[in-house]
Amino acid sequence: MQAKLITATLLAASLTFGLSQASAAVVSSEQVIAKQQHHYNKQQVLSFLDTAEVQQKLVQLGVSQQDAAQRIANMTDAELAALNSQLHEMPAGGVVGTIVTVLVVVAVLDLMGLTDVYPFIRPIRSR
Repeated sequence: MQAKLITATLLAASLTFGLSQASAAVVSSEQVIAKQQHHYNKQQVLSFLDTAEVQQKLVQLGVSQQDAAQRIANMTDAELAALNSQLHEMPAGGVVGTIVTVLVVVAVLDLMGLTDVYPFIRPIRSR
């Protein structure tokens, strides 16, 4: 009898305190479009890393494809959009300029302390 009372009390307490309130909000079209655009830009830039020319240049510069992909994954919407627009505006042989752009973005992220790809770059610390 006492075991049933304890079980019922524990069950009632867990149901009372274990419930979480679900919340839903209306998602605007702008939010959906922005999220899709970010995903599209990221996929475009990542697919650019898969080309043989870019991989060869990254190896020459001492950056692995995984490090570059990780940096791209950490980019903001604005950075991805700028890089993706530069990729589309470049001529077919403009791979070197794009790689330099990616490396500069990676260096800036290193300076900000968001990543640690280049061991010779020390992050700027706020005091």
